Amino acid sequence: MARAPSCYRDSVVRRHRRFALLDVTFAGQPLTGATIDAWEDDEGRDRWTARALMPFGQQIESGLLEGRTKDGSKVSGEVRVASRQDGPRGPRTVLVELHGSGLLVEPTTPPTPEGETG
Repeated sequence: MARAPSCYRDSVVRRHRRFALLDVTFAGQPLTGATIDAWEDDEGRDRWTARALMPFGQQIESGLLEGRTKDGSKVSGEVRVASRQDGPRGPRTVLVELHGSGLLVEPTTPPTPEGETG
């Protein structure tokens, strides 16, 4: 039996992590949550994807994904919609796969001017 071609072209994945993202926003719009898969590819580059449910009418194609992990760490990164499919709740929701571009990082808070409190 012939083997189906791999979408990763026999690349090696290292340091794979899967975790939930809570209090999620995508391009400023709230989502119920997301699941993140993050890994290092065989060239040493950090890669990540997210899967999330979006309302059917929300047609955003790219933007900033932000949220927090279970331990309270805040993370964010730029994403684009890679695919859409019917969600588990029928036509009201869409399951989207988001591909990260760049790192999924802890956002930096701009420093406040001296004498002011944040």
